[in-house]
Parts: sequence; structure tokens; C-alpha cells
Amino acid sequence: MDDKAILIVDDVELNRAILSELFHSSYRIFEAANGRQALEVLREHRDEIAVVLLDIIMPVMDGYEVLENMNREKWLVRLPVVLITAENSDTASLRSYDLGVADIINKPFNPGIVKRRVGNIIELYQHKAHLETLVDKQVKALEQQALKLNQANAFMIEALSSVVEFRSSESGRHIKRIRFTTRLLLEALAVRHPKYGLTPLTMDRISLAASMHDIGKIAIPDSVLNKPGKLTAEEFEIMKTHTLKGCELLQSLNYSPNETFYRYCYDICRSHHERWDGRGYPDGLAGARIPIWAQVVSLADVYDALTSERAYKRSYSHQEAVDMILGGECGAFNPELLEVFVAEAPRLQKDPHGLSEAQAFAEATTPFDPFAEEAAERAAARDAEVLSARTLWLLEREREKYRIVAELSGDIVFSYDMGADVLEFSEKYHTLFGRDTRVPHTRERLTATDLIHDEDRSLIDARLGGLTPQYPRCRLELRLRTRSGRYEWFEVYTHALWDVDAGYECVGYIGKLANIHERKAEASILRERAHTDALTRVANRPYAEERITAALRNDSGTRAALLFLDLDDFKSINDRFGHPVGDRVLCCLAGEIRARVRESDVVGRLGGDEFVVFLRNVSSEKDVARKAEELCNLNCATLCADLADEAPVTSCSVGIAMSPEDGVDYADLMARADNALYQAKARGKRRYAFYSSAGGDAKELHPAAAAG
Repeated sequence: MDDKAILIVDDVELNRAILSELFHSSYRIFEAANGRQALEVLREHRDEIAVVLLDIIMPVMDGYEVLENMNREKWLVRLPVVLITAENSDTASLRSYDLGVADIINKPFNPGIVKRRVGNIIELYQHKAHLETLVDKQVKALEQQALKLNQANAFMIEALSSVVEFRSSESGRHIKRIRFTTRLLLEALAVRHPKYGLTPLTMDRISLAASMHDIGKIAIPDSVLNKPGKLTAEEFEIMKTHTLKGCELLQSLNYSPNETFYRYCYDICRSHHERWDGRGYPDGLAGARIPIWAQVVSLADVYDALTSERAYKRSYSHQEAVDMILGGECGAFNPELLEVFVAEAPRLQKDPHGLSEAQAFAEATTPFDPFAEEAAERAAARDAEVLSARTLWLLEREREKYRIVAELSGDIVFSYDMGADVLEFSEKYHTLFGRDTRVPHTRERLTATDLIHDEDRSLIDARLGGLTPQYPRCRLELRLRTRSGRYEWFEVYTHALWDVDAGYECVGYIGKLANIHERKAEASILRERAHTDALTRVANRPYAEERITAALRNDSGTRAALLFLDLDDFKSINDRFGHPVGDRVLCCLAGEIRARVRESDVVGRLGGDEFVVFLRNVSSEKDVARKAEELCNLNCATLCADLADEAPVTSCSVGIAMSPEDGVDYADLMARADNALYQAKARGKRRYAFYSSAGGDAKELHPAAAAG
């Protein structure tokens, strides 16, 4: 076990227990349930703690307040903080980096990845502290002994360069690749262009000095250096200062400015971002004004940056990198140098070292450890240990809480593991559907099952396929087959789970099912009441207008007829027989109208004794006339048996407007059908008339025709 400790700060005990399990075999563990407790632990045990694992949202004092306090105390200079939180907004991330966190890990997390990332940060800060101590000792020794810095030059270059690369989350092999590529290009340049006077000793010195090219990044704030996304213009200006910061650092190392090696280091550090056309920085040098050794390192750095994976980009292939450099996408380079680069490009495809990142870091900063492999095996064995009794108890408690909440809510809770292809439901699923609560081989079985209504299957695929890390939730309504064998409506809430560390890969879903069948039925009844005339049960005036308008829009280009019906002498029926009989006559009439038209046609009551009938897709006016004649002859005395002897003799008058001839919208057709009805009633009862803009004679239906 390491002498150092880890402080875990989270208000959820289960979260603390899980993190403790990851690290307890390698580090001593301190725990805090809120920010105030965390600060108390830090004041007492700060020198023992290697890293703080911090949540943001906590009672008493949140994670941001903890960071602000640590900044005021200047603890963050040597003590790294890793946020492990479910808060994953860009605003929260930027605020956290601005406050000085070393890394952010989003929940839910992969335990193995958390362990590696936290371990790397601990190692980085330990090496950083170790190197700072070494630098202090070296500077004091040089001041006391008046020795030149080159007595420890090789070690300092390797160590300082390595810590810069690891601090900026780049590979530890970057330094060695830069040196290899620089040496390769120098050797070829010496052969093809002797004018540069590159001797073997000169090339050795330049290759070693190449390690110092990014030493100035040690002065760049973590919030800029380790930012995972694109830098703002202000942040990029800060990043650009690493060239000058590196020169300032070199000047502080007591080199004699006349020494050749110092000149190589200084020129490379300052000018490796200059470009042949003068569009580089910091000095805007162009052409031969840029030292040739800085030009070579610049090209080597660009090639390695393109072919290496970084937090903010993928790695490009060797050929893509070559094409981008030759195409000028990375700035302009010396044509003679590009000629050499093209000739030597095939040799760059193979990594000359083949070192892992950890090996490269160890080689650059620490002596060889013969027990390193054995220690790694022991660490791997520790990873395989089972969870402690405490963690198992907490997990079981959470599972029981989850089960109770699911039962109390009355909903069916489910979870789906995409990797295992297993879908699991709460117990109520078995009660309602009579099926197993665990569904292995889910994708295959759901394709064949009758659980989901056939018409709803495509809806599931479409909605789940549209989920993203930014919009991970969806709600849909499905018909599912219950134990009774009938399909009932369910509301399904689904939340997708994403593995942030695996490039936002969807790893599963959680959600719940709620039976809304009765609610849907009630809504249907309410909707019907809102759309239906309370007396006659046909469409009311607003809904009839809505349906006719929709039909005119959807059937554009086809012929239709709007019939305006009026019951003849209805007032006298009410006066003679009373309103109850009048109401029964209206109901009888509405039922008979509905029985004589198609289901796709529209029947509605406009009010009083007035009705509207909309006939869709009619073939001719002759067919409409026959239908109008049939409606004119409706007699409740013979059709409504329940009225018996007290039923009055009834008839209707009808006005007709045709679409598209007389209009293509509801208002125009109603106005013209009303005009036609007026013409029909002006000539007596039981008649119909088509609208005529000239006010022509109505087509008549005589009572004798009805009797015959």
C-alpha cells in the first residue's frame, strides 16, 4: 500500500464506497460527506493526501466552494483535484477547469478507466513535485559550485520535457519521436544540402535540443493546457506564449548565451512555430531568417502532432499527415526541407521506439525498476478482488430502495444492458403481462414477440435511434399485449445511458412503463363530447367545419358537394307536439341522414333544425341530386317507430354547393349552399336546389314523386 492517501468527497455513501473499493488496496482512504468535512480533513492531513476525488452537488458546502477555498489556501499548486460528477454541462466543466481541477470524470463511469486516470494524475503530480525539488536542488548546487548547467543537461531535458508532455495529456513517446524525426531529417538534409554544414556533432546537439521545444508549456495554466475542446481566441493567445515562456526558463538556467547548445535550445524553443511565409509566431520570421534547426524541429513536431491522438482530435494516418503537410494545411515550410521530408517519409511510418506511454515516462524521469512488472501483476490481481461487505450491503440497500419505489409508483421500471443484450423489468411486469421479468437476447426476441403492436414497432426504432448525449430522453405511447390478450395503451419513458470515456457510446437504457389505457379512453370520451352534438350525436358545428376544411385540403382536385338541410315547418312541430317530440324528431332525422351517407362523409348539426352533409369524391351532379332527393323525403312518421301515432309528417329542404365550382373553402361553400336553400324553400317544401350565381330556377321534387 502507498504511504499516500486519497480523499473521497461525495454526499452519497454508496458512491464513496465504490470509489474506496477501487483504491483502498493501494492508498489509505479519507472520506467526507460534504465540502466542509473535506476542508477539515485537508487542514489536518493535506500532506498525506495524493489526490482529492470531489463531487459538485453536495449539502452544506458544494464542490465549487471547496475549490475556491483550496485556491485561496494555494493548495491546488501541489494537490490535484479530480471531479467525479453527474453534472456534464459545458458551463460546469469550464467553471471547474477555471477553478483549477486536474480532470473531470462524468458519472456513470467505468471503474477501470477511473482508476487509470486517477493513477496517472497522482503519478504526474508526484513526478512534478519530484522534478520541482530536483530543479531547486540543481539550481542551488549550480549557484554554490558555479558549475554550468550542461553537467546535468541530458537528464533535465528528458525530465522537464516529459513532464510537459504528460501534463498536457500527450504521449510520453512524443519526445523520443521528435528527436528521432529531427535526427532523420537532419541526416538527409546534410546529404542533399551540404551548405547547412550539419556535422554529426551538430546533429547530435540539435536532436537533443529538440526535446526542449515545448518546455514553456510548463508555465501554461492547466485550464488552458488540458482543455478538451477548442480554445477560445483569448486562450489561444495564452497558449502561444509558451514559446517565450520557454525562452525565459532557459535564460534562468544560467547558461552562457554564447554556448552553442544553449543557442540551439533557445532558437528551437522560440521559433519552432514560425513558418516559411512569415505567418507563424511569436516573431513572424520568414524564410532563411528562421534558424534551420528550428525549421527541422517545427516540421517534426507538426508530423508527430498529426499522427498522434490528442484529447481534442483523432490521430491521422501517416499518408493523411504527409498530404496535409504538403498541401499547406499546417503552414508553409522550406521547400528544400519538404523535399527531404518526402524522401524520408517511408521511414517515419514505423515507431522507432515502440514504448508504451508509461514506459516512456518512466524512462524519461526515473531509473530502471526491476520489480516494476511484478508490481503491475500485483495491481492487476487487486483489481480482480470482490467488493467488500460494506459495498455489497450498500448496493443491496439501493436495490431494495429501487424495488420499493417501483412498487409504490405503480409503474413498471425497466433497464436494458446493450452489451449483454438483456432487458429486465420490475415484478409488476409479470403481474400485468404474465411474462418473465428478465429477457435475454432482447433484440432477437422483441422482433418475434407479439408483446408490441405491429403498428408501433417502427415508432420505437425511430425514437430510440434519435437519442443523443445532449437529448438522451424520449416519451412515447405504445400498445402492449397484456395477460388478458388485448392490447392496451402504455406511456413509455426512456433515458439512454452513455459511456463518456468510450467516445459517448450508448451502453443501455433505463425507463418506466405506465398504463394509460383508461386515461386514453377517458380522453377519447371527452374528445367525442367536445366534437359531438349533445342531442343528435352527430358532429357539432365547430367539429363539422374542422372536418370539412380538412377534407377540402386533403382531397384537393376532386369533386365534392356540401348540402345544407333544413327541416320543413319544425317550429309548428314544437308548437303542436311539444319540445320533447321535436327533440326526438331531430334525433331520428340525424340518424337517418347518417345511415344514408358513407362513413368518410361528414354529417353535422349546425343548430336548431339545420344540418350539413359533406359528400366527398362525388362523380357527378346527378348522383348528388339523387342523394338530395332521398334526404328531402325523410319522414319521421314512417322512419321513427318509437314516435308511433304522435309522430308528425316531416320533410326537408336542401341547398347544394359544389366544389371546386362554387368554392374551395368551407365559408364560401356554406354561404352558397345557404343561398341555394333559400331558393329551394322559396318554391315550397321538400325541394332541393343547386347554387346558381345567376339565381336560376331550383330543381324541384314534388310530393307526388315521394309518394310514388
